[in-house]
Amino acid sequence: MKNFAFIFPLIFGFLLQNTVYAQNKTDGISPKPLTATISAKGTVLAPVSVVSTRDLDFGSDILPGIIRTIDKNSVSAGKFSIMGEPGKEISIEVALPPELICGEEHLMIAFSPTDAGYKLPGGSVVDFDPANPVNAVFGTDGAMDVLIGGSVQPTYTQPAGLYEGTVTVTFYYTGN
Repeated sequence: MKNFAFIFPLIFGFLLQNTVYAQNKTDGISPKPLTATISAKGTVLAPVSVVSTRDLDFGSDILPGIIRTIDKNSVSAGKFSIMGEPGKEISIEVALPPELICGEEHLMIAFSPTDAGYKLPGGSVVDFDPANPVNAVFGTDGAMDVLIGGSVQPTYTQPAGLYEGTVTVTFYYTGN
């Protein structure tokens, strides 16, 4: 038992000395925490830019009672030229007029599911339904054209005059 009484204080003292030694290493002052910083950054892309290149023109010789159709690939089709970030996806949404107006008179206009399309330079036209939004991806140069065709349906008693309406196309990045 005498040996135990001698060994126990020795072990206790050794443990205490390690604790004291650890405190002596920092001179009794709490160690300072290490810190580091990073930057938070991001580059916002320029918005999609658009130019209304050509109106959807049904011509100046529409006959009463005869439907006039303009194909999206025609030189009379509506055309929007857009620029954006190469390789980025955009959404294309078209707001279509239900009719064209001349004063108090109305001329019916219709759009089929293939009356719109988009085209990358050097590529072919990709059809889409102008009544439904569609996603498209810019090519390597960031350019794209959007084309709009349609049909007007004059009655046999359609009054003469210049009928007009507005086709509005909205473009925005999807994040893809």
